Amino acid sequence: MTPPHSTTPVDVVLPAYNGAAMIRAAIESALRQDVPLRIIVVDDGSRDDSAAIARSCGERVEVIVQENRGVSGARNTALRAARAPYVAFLDQDDVWKPGKIRRQLDLIEHRPDVGMVFTDMTILDPDGAVHEDGFLAATSQYAALEREALGDHAFLLPPELAEAVVRFNFVSPSTTLVRREALEQVGAFDEQFRLCDDAECWMRLLSRWRGIAIEECLVLSYRWGGNASLVRARALMEERIRIGDKVRASPASYPPGSVDYFRRARPVALYRMGMAALRGGDATGARAHFAESLRERFAPATLAALAFTMLPAALRRPLLRAKRAAGLRWSLRIE
Repeated sequence: MTPPHSTTPVDVVLPAYNGAAMIRAAIESALRQDVPLRIIVVDDGSRDDSAAIARSCGERVEVIVQENRGVSGARNTALRAARAPYVAFLDQDDVWKPGKIRRQLDLIEHRPDVGMVFTDMTILDPDGAVHEDGFLAATSQYAALEREALGDHAFLLPPELAEAVVRFNFVSPSTTLVRREALEQVGAFDEQFRLCDDAECWMRLLSRWRGIAIEECLVLSYRWGGNASLVRARALMEERIRIGDKVRASPASYPPGSVDYFRRARPVALYRMGMAALRGGDATGARAHFAESLRERFAPATLAALAFTMLPAALRRPLLRAKRAAGLRWSLRIE
C-alpha cells in the first residue's frame, strides 16, 4: 500500500550501522538544506549509539530500528515508510553541501521523464585530505555520453546512461535524488546484494527513466581503508557475477545489451577473484576461480595464473614479490 501523501517534497533515506562517529554530521548536512524534508534513519542492528544520536537531532528525524539486514534492507525499510514524491539517499559517513537538494528538485520537477538527478562528489581520506575532487569527467563510461546542457553545470543524459551504468557504476547513492514512483515501479533494492545493491537498482531504474547529472561536487564522502580489502574485492566480484545471473533470468528488466555484457564480463570477474585470492594466500581458491574462468574463455594470462597456483608455496611467494617489484602484471579485460 502506498503511504499517504507527504507535506514535504523530499524524504531522506539514511541507513545506519555502527555510525556513531559520523552520523550527526550527515544528518545536520541534510537539515541545513533549504528544502522542507524529513529524514528517515534506519538503524540496521548497530551495536553503538547511532540510533540515540539520530533521535537527538530533532523532530524532523524519524528513527526505525531493525535487526541487521544489510544496507539494501535498511534502504527498503526506509522506502516503505517514505511518503514524499522524491527520495534522497544519504550514507552515514557522507555530507551534503548546502543547496544540493534545491538544485536537484528544481531540475526533476520540470522533467516528468526524469527519474533521477545525481551529482559529482569529493572523496576524502579519513584525515579529511582530498583524495579525489570529482570523478564523473574522468570516468570514461560517463564522459562518452552525449549530454544536453541545462545550465548551472546540469546535463540531461541520453537513454544510453543505463548501459553505461551496467559497465561501471559512477552514481553514488548519496549524490542522488530519485522519483519515488520510479523506485516503486522497478521494485527498489534487491536485498540479496549487499555491496552492489545500488548499481543493480540503477540499472533497472535507468532502463525506464531518464537521468540528469550535475557536474559539480555537492557531496563530501569519506574513504575508509577497509573499502579496498581483498575480502571486499572478492565479494564485489561475486555479486557482479550474481547480478549477471539475474540479468540472464530477467533480461527485459535491464538495459539493452546487458545479457551480452555480463556474459563477456563473467570470465574476467572470475579471473579477478582468483587474483584477489592469490594475493590473500588462498592458492586453492585462486586455482578454482582461474579454472572456471578458463572454461568460460581461454586467455593466456589466466592460464599463466593457473599454472602459478600449482607451484609450491615456497616458490610462489618470492616469485610474486619479484613480479610486483618488476611492475609486471597479468591482466584480463572484457572483450
